[in-house]
Order: sequence, then C-alpha cells, then structure tokens
Amino acid sequence: MSNGAWTDQENDLIVADYFAMLADDVSGRPYSKAEHRRGLLPLLNDRSEGSVEFKHQNISAVLKGLGQPQPAVFADGAADHV
Repeated sequence: MSNGAWTDQENDLIVADYFAMLADDVSGRPYSKAEHRRGLLPLLNDRSEGSVEFKHQNISAVLKGLGQPQPAVFADGAADHV
C-alpha cells in the first residue's frame, strides 16, 4: 500500500467523488459510500479503502470548518446510504 503523499491527480479524483456523493445526498438520490470508495481504488496509487475513507473524512472536516454542507454519511457518522 502507498504511504506517500497524495498526488494532485489523486486529490482531484477524491474531491470530485466526494462532491458527487454530496450532490446525490442533497438531491435525495440513493448512493453507497462503499461503492464510491471501491470505484476510486483502481484510479489511485495503491491506496487502501481505509485511506480513501480517511481522506473523505478530511474533506468533510474542512467543509464543516468552513460552514459548508457534507453528505449525511460523513456529517453525522450514519451508516452507508444504499
């Protein structure tokens, strides 16, 4: 597994994925956080599912700090949306 810093491309991919989940959440469309996470893995540099989850949580923390919305599955620790 990669322990190195995330590349700009990896950051672009995970932020885009995060905002896709947020758009689904705001629109009331069902989505699966786990499916999003697994879909990203082949596009990233040998990252683990846990690494992707942690990065998603970091994005949520930044948005929360800025007073912006986050998908419910990150904002309140709820279970995966399906």
